[in-house]
Parts: sequence; structure tokens; C-alpha cells
Amino acid sequence: MAIVAGIAPGTAPEISALEVQYPPRSQAIYACTILFFGYTLAFVDRNVVSLLVVAIEHDLGLSDVQMGLLQGTAFAIFYSLFGFPIAWAVDRFNRRNIVTGGVAVWSLMTCMAGLSRGFAPFFGARVGVGAGEAAILPSATSLIADYFPPAARGRAMGVFASGIYFGAATALIGGGFILHRLHGQTVTLPLLGMLQPWQVVLVAAGSLGLPLLVATRFLREPVRGHLRGAGARAGRGVKHDAAGFFATLRRHPRAIVAHFVGFTAMAFAAYGATAWLPTLFMRDYGWTAQMVGTRLGLLALVLGPLGTVAGGLLADRLEKAGRSAGKFLVGALAAACTFVPAIALGLASQAGAAFAAAAVVIFCTSLVWGVAPGALQEIVHGSVLGRVVAVYTALLNLVGLGLGPPSIALLGESIAGKHGGLGLAIAIIVPVACVIAFLAFVTSFSAYKAARADLER
Repeated sequence: MAIVAGIAPGTAPEISALEVQYPPRSQAIYACTILFFGYTLAFVDRNVVSLLVVAIEHDLGLSDVQMGLLQGTAFAIFYSLFGFPIAWAVDRFNRRNIVTGGVAVWSLMTCMAGLSRGFAPFFGARVGVGAGEAAILPSATSLIADYFPPAARGRAMGVFASGIYFGAATALIGGGFILHRLHGQTVTLPLLGMLQPWQVVLVAAGSLGLPLLVATRFLREPVRGHLRGAGARAGRGVKHDAAGFFATLRRHPRAIVAHFVGFTAMAFAAYGATAWLPTLFMRDYGWTAQMVGTRLGLLALVLGPLGTVAGGLLADRLEKAGRSAGKFLVGALAAACTFVPAIALGLASQAGAAFAAAAVVIFCTSLVWGVAPGALQEIVHGSVLGRVVAVYTALLNLVGLGLGPPSIALLGESIAGKHGGLGLAIAIIVPVACVIAFLAFVTSFSAYKAARADLER
């Protein structure tokens, strides 16, 4: 089926079938499924530490600020640094192999975190997790753009991005189950020695990457969209950029900056709140690790994927209705709808009210995870898409993940002392981030439309 946009009849040369055809639907679905599972496992390994904060602090004698660094900063800084060379490779080399290597690295490093006996080795292992996970988002964004036509990318990216919440749910539910079964007892494993329950959880999480390594070997590398019709073969490197990287950033700076600011602010809100939800319910409402894992895990499992897919479907509906800035509209809606529930979450006096507010925050923030990289697919040329996604991912992680959890911990401790004030900090910081995101989106609709029209021409 030919999909050609913005070409007036009789003004363009004849387009070959290779230029307009995408890979078979079965291949596209398989690729989206494997990338979804990869993103799921990435977020298992990334988020499982949030369930283990109390146990790790007790065992290793760490503070909330140190745990904030382990949850966010150690991961985010090196995720961002490694993201640039990996994205350069994504734009040039076989993306399937890059995904496979990333899965191997982050799974191994999660196991190493489980074997840590102090802050420094734990910090180093989290650095490795970040380095490995830097491969998945640029690779998946580039691959999905070459597997699916524009009208189907919102749904495909929504399915892929729902792995964020399937991963978080798996980490919370599975981790809580393991902690409950062990009842605080140590476990002795061959070659690994005696492990605390939290260490067993991390080793188990890292081991989940082994079957995915096998599955990625059956993922096919599609012809890159901007190489169709030039005799390109799957997996061949890109010798010349059709659009320069820095020229791309300079051509429509307002649209790209608004994208970076808006979606990064939403990530700051989401990461900041959800990183401390398990600890908040354990400390303020007396929930056990299993209660937290099961209840918050089910919230993430149901509402997170529902939100990411709903965001993608809404973006596709807006696309069909001619709203070319639909993905920015979804971002603005998510920011507006998160504002009040975030305040209620932090100030609630009863567990039930806090839980209900947490449900709304999880759903509303999840609306953006698929449309954010999908928006870049619409305004950035395919020859530099991986690198632009890497810049976005660097900001997402340095600011959202690297600063979100530590900022809430620092503000909480400044208000109520060590191990206190998390709720009030969430009620202050998260709404401010939502206001920033909302303003970035609503003031840049025209800039986004202009950038998209320019790329289509």
C-alpha cells in the first residue's frame, strides 16, 4: 500500500514499490513484541530498587539521599553519556545487534548490583545498568519508524512504551512475592554465597534477560526508510546523512526545544513521584513490602499500559482528524490532568485516598511515554533520528530520573529530617513540573506543525 504525503500530482518522479512498502505485518508485530519485552525487562531492572529501599538502607546503612542517587543519578548520568555513541551507531549499524548487546549488559549489571555489599559497588553496578539500557529506546524508535507507516506508529509506540509499566509491575509484584516468601531469611546460592532477600530479588531480576537474548536473534533489520529506493539492504551502514545532525537541531529549534522541555518535565514528575511511592506507603501507612508490591504493582500493570496505549490511540485519532500537533496535545492533556492528583497524593491523610491519587497520577503520566518518541519521528529526518532521540533520552534521564528522586528526597529531609517529608515534597515538586510541561506544549503547537510540514516536504 503506497503512503505518500505532501506530493502534488505530476510534480514528483515515479515512486518505486520499495520506496512505499513497509516490512510484512507479521515481521512488524514480532519486532514490536520483542522490543516491548526488552523495554519491560529494562524497567524491571531499573525500578525494582524502589521496592527495596527500606531493606537496603537497613542492611547497608544508607540514607534517602544516597538511595535517591542509586535509583536515579547513578543510572541516569551514564545512561545519558553512553546514549550518544550508541545512538550514533543506531543511525549507522545493525540495530538488532545493538539491542542484543544492551540486554546483555544491563542484565549482567543488575545481577552485580545484587551482589553489592556497599554504596560504591552498588553505584558502579547501577552505572552499568544505565549504560546497557541506553541502547533500547533509540534502537526501538528507529526500528518502529521503519516497520510501521505513520498512521500506525502511535499505536506501535504506545504498545512498546507500555513496557515501562509492565516492567514496573513485574518488579513490584515479583519482588514483593520473593521478599514475602523469604521472610527476611538469607539464602545461600552456589558460587554466589549468602545473599540477603533484597539481593536475591536483584539477581532474579537480572536473570530474566537470558531468554530475551535468544529472542532478539530472530529480529530482522528492516531497510531504513530514508534509504528505500537507493538499493539499500537491511543492516548496511549509512554513509552520508541526508540531513545534518546540528542542522536538524537549528532548523526548527522552538519545536524541538518545546518537545525536550515538555516531555522531560513530565518524566521528572513521573519518576520523582513513582520512585518514592513504595517507601511512602511503607513509612506513612504501615504497608508491608508484599502489600506495596501487590497493590502498586497491580496499579502499574493495569493503568500504566492502558495509559500508554490510550495516549497512542488518541494521537492516532487526532492524526486522522487532521490535528498534526496531536502528540503535543496529548502531552498538554497529561500535564493538566496530573496536577491536582499529585497534590492530593502528597497531602492525603489516609492510605485509601493516597492510593486513589496514585492511580490517577500513574495513568495520566503514562499517556506521554509512547507519543514522546513518536513526536520526534514526525519532525526529525530518519538519518539523524537515533541521535536526536539520544539527546532527548539524555535530558529525560539526567533531569527526570537523575534529579527527580534526589530532589524529592532532599526537599523531604529539609522539611522533616531524615526519612521524612516525602509526601509534602511530592505535593510541591510534581505539580511545578506539570506546569512547566503544560506551558511548553501549549505555546508550541504552531512550531511543531511547521517542523512537521517541513520534513514532509
